[in-house]
Amino acid sequence: MQVASDIDWATVQAETAKHLRALIRLETVNPPGNESLVADYLKDAVENEGLKATIVEKVPGRGNFVTRIAGQGHERPLLLMAHSDVVPVQAEKWTHPPFAADVVDGMIWGRGAIDTKDLVACELVVILLAQRLGLKLNRDLIMCTFADEEMGTGIGARFMWTEHRDLIDAGAAINEGGGHSVTIGGNRFYLCQTGEKGSGGRFRMKARARSGHASLPRRDTAMLRMGRALTTLCEHEFPTVMTATVKRMLVTLRDSLGGEAARLIDVAMADPTPENLSRIPLDEMQRLSLLASTRNTAVPTLLHGGHHINTIPAEVICDVDGRVVPGQDSHAFVESVRTLLGNDVEIEELRPGWPPGPEADPDSELFQTIRRVIQDLDPGADVVPFLVAGGTDAKWLDGLNVYGFMPGHYSQVELDGPHNHDERVAVENLGFATRALFQIVTKYCRAEVN
Repeated sequence: MQVASDIDWATVQAETAKHLRALIRLETVNPPGNESLVADYLKDAVENEGLKATIVEKVPGRGNFVTRIAGQGHERPLLLMAHSDVVPVQAEKWTHPPFAADVVDGMIWGRGAIDTKDLVACELVVILLAQRLGLKLNRDLIMCTFADEEMGTGIGARFMWTEHRDLIDAGAAINEGGGHSVTIGGNRFYLCQTGEKGSGGRFRMKARARSGHASLPRRDTAMLRMGRALTTLCEHEFPTVMTATVKRMLVTLRDSLGGEAARLIDVAMADPTPENLSRIPLDEMQRLSLLASTRNTAVPTLLHGGHHINTIPAEVICDVDGRVVPGQDSHAFVESVRTLLGNDVEIEELRPGWPPGPEADPDSELFQTIRRVIQDLDPGADVVPFLVAGGTDAKWLDGLNVYGFMPGHYSQVELDGPHNHDERVAVENLGFATRALFQIVTKYCRAEVN
């Protein structure tokens, strides 16, 4: 039964936009967070439609929100998840106020418009539609917003999964991190995040040597040792690692593109060197993303040393953002760097025990449902799994298949929005995402009208 056939999607789009604007106006900048503002708003919204809601706070004012539509229990629940905190702003650098939620030229402006209150609004409307229609589902449908994703201090997703798992335990989840469409070889593909790199590979390098007055140069200094270490690290090429996500992505691209592109992909899959991967016909950002998703990386980002221009420092410190592909051990990665750099620097792990990068099954029932829905809504398009170099709350939900997917035809200014000035999202993309997510949910949950 087509449960979506009689829905007025223009009205749904307007409702989603209304909720997003209200959510943006709730200032949940982390720190300090104040995510209970969003949790209270969502609680009122779902309780007005007859659903029950729970707010869980490990720290006062830092609320995690949960609601649920009970299904028939034939399959494990589906979790719709997002985070309700946002990063700080420099308001004076915004064209429109970051918490006014102005609508300008079809765009809603404000902090969280893309990261990730837009997904909160879409998921809210999806669960409200399912409730209003009285749908009978073959499994429970859960919606949860987590506090503290941006800082990760243990009061959001990690806290909920370890101490309140009964509220959110599921067989699969839909999250942030994917959904934007790209054009490759004239074909449109929607990216569904099925994996992400782990940031447990972060480390600190310390170079030490004798200090002294800068007027008397020395042949062995902490600065020189750090310079050698940085040169070695930045010029080093870590081995290629082909995850299930990347393999499936390349196979889908090959089968869709055909011709010379397919031949180049076959060559790259047979011998996945950076040179061969770079020959696949992608634009610059797509190529950089592919290279980053097929190897561990270590990028120096913070450098400290010295206190006066005429003093040779005794110590120079550099922090390095190490990111490790799923299936790789962060500690072993840092140890490999230690061996690479030798005695010039000491190395300290910054995140020992940090969870590894998660990877969901790119051939699961939920992924195939996502693919079929997009093919129906956008004939000729396809969905490919991809591995993101950044991170989300998915890393805390050990054992759960998490898929990042909020589909839309996002412009470059929208994609540049997270953590940036002038963050904004097109109202049309909100409408498309809500419609797609509703159809994904109802098909995956075998929805029937009572």
